[in-house]
Amino acid sequence: MTERDDPEKLPRALSEASTRVLLLSEAGAAVTGGQLLFLDGPAYVPQADDRQVFLGSHGAQSFVLAIVSSEHYPQIAPEQWISLREAFTVLGGIEAELFVEAQAIANWIRTEKFCPRCGSATRSATFGWGQRCVANGHELFPRTDPAVIAAIIDAEDRILLGANATFRTHMYSVLAGFVEAGESLESAVRREIFEESGVHVGDVAYRGSQPWPLPRSLMLGFTGEALSTELVPDGAEIQDLRWFTREQLGAELRAGSLQIPRGASIAHALIKSWYGEDLPEASK
Repeated sequence: MTERDDPEKLPRALSEASTRVLLLSEAGAAVTGGQLLFLDGPAYVPQADDRQVFLGSHGAQSFVLAIVSSEHYPQIAPEQWISLREAFTVLGGIEAELFVEAQAIANWIRTEKFCPRCGSATRSATFGWGQRCVANGHELFPRTDPAVIAAIIDAEDRILLGANATFRTHMYSVLAGFVEAGESLESAVRREIFEESGVHVGDVAYRGSQPWPLPRSLMLGFTGEALSTELVPDGAEIQDLRWFTREQLGAELRAGSLQIPRGASIAHALIKSWYGEDLPEASK
């Protein structure tokens, strides 16, 4: 019997004092003192509609996700539930990885409640990582949608940054978008950049990836060579576009007139790689 076939794996983990339970509600994950709030396994008392998922082990500890309603935990103040976007700026290491993994599986569980073959309800299987149709036994597993994000550099070694319609004031980032059916990653980069900025892109090089469960993506990072520099924002998703030299970007960051993604985001990593050193913070 493999670990994933063991029906007692999850209840056994919840009975162990070394197990840590991560709470995730519709409002986000519970935090305290700038860190994720974990309950001891035996201290966690599930509500009738809670869903649990075994997230894995790290050292001597096991981690279990509890997908809950914030109403079940009135002792946790509303401001203690933080979204994944907020968490990227404050969490690091194993906690950031756990939150990303937890959010990804929770999004899938919340949306995939019925069998695509017959429409019947599904029940949890493989200690949270699968679902099984109650009528025909068909098994469902999480899917991941690829997305691309790219730092586009022109012949003057400037980087292209844009202001998305969903960003808060003065936030600029590298451009991103989803891969379409039958499309290569490189083609997706060229198409997305042209659609959002009007810039034609030549050579494209892979730089790294990051899970991005908003709602269930894997973000694949690239750099790209700009073959043109005229900027034409699409006006819907992208509200403004600018080419930045390192001196310009550094000066605006120090002045606080512009912000970029921070924390563990791949967008920050791509911008930092081009910049060549730690990016400045706003002067106090």
